[in-house]
Amino acid sequence: MATKLTETIRAALRISNKAAAITEEINDCIEACKRDLQQVGVNNLDEGDALIKRAITIYCKAEFGFSEKAQQFRQSYDSLKVALSLMEEYQTAPEQSDQEGSSTEEPEQEGAVDNGGVV
Repeated sequence: MATKLTETIRAALRISNKAAAITEEINDCIEACKRDLQQVGVNNLDEGDALIKRAITIYCKAEFGFSEKAQQFRQSYDSLKVALSLMEEYQTAPEQSDQEGSSTEEPEQEGAVDNGGVV
């Protein structure tokens, strides 16, 4: 299934063919990039975010062997991946609005020590 991001990547790769096999390969590449980013601690993978979209685009260009510059795209992606992994705003996935009322604080454990006293 083609998404807006799929079509953005298809255009970046200069692919006009809309065959299902090519769409599937693009989607697989997008998912592989997201997994690669998660492995280094990037958990905020908002597809509308400019840096995430750029990372996915560069990754796909490197994987598709886009022109003779595939190695340059890989190096560029690796640099952006490291930068994203160091940025705090990308380390935590955004909270979902459908989880209203749920607390993000961890409950106190019985018998825990708080300022020298047992809770």
